Amino acid sequence: MTTRKSWEPAFERLLTRQAGTGADAPAVAAAARRLCEDFAQHLTPLIGDGGVAAIYGRSLQLAERRFPGFQPARSSGQDGDPFTHVQHFLERQDPVIAIGAAVTVLAFASEVLASFIGESLTHLLLRETWPDQFDRIRPEPTA
Repeated sequence: MTTRKSWEPAFERLLTRQAGTGADAPAVAAAARRLCEDFAQHLTPLIGDGGVAAIYGRSLQLAERRFPGFQPARSSGQDGDPFTHVQHFLERQDPVIAIGAAVTVLAFASEVLASFIGESLTHLLLRETWPDQFDRIRPEPTA
């Protein structure tokens, strides 16, 4: 079974490539937002904008266990844009913490998606979005 932990190194490589080695927290935050948006672009035709928002909203809830403050405050019954919240949160962190938090959100988003559509289709979407990183990772066949 492919797990969130097996996807984390690929997300860390992507983030480092996008932000640059030794990037400060705002650069990491901007890179993380781009990665979230890239994945969302591939997910939207499959699960719609509401589905994407739900996946990322849940991933923020799960990530908050490791990174308190990640979960956006709800105001007036609106959840807001999760990508903006992720970016603002990451900008205020130490760069090492920002990288870890961003990787955690992306990995949880993939894991939550896999719980709905299966690992094979999730892996296909990851490979479609970032073929240079996710071609290396093969999901185990299901019985």
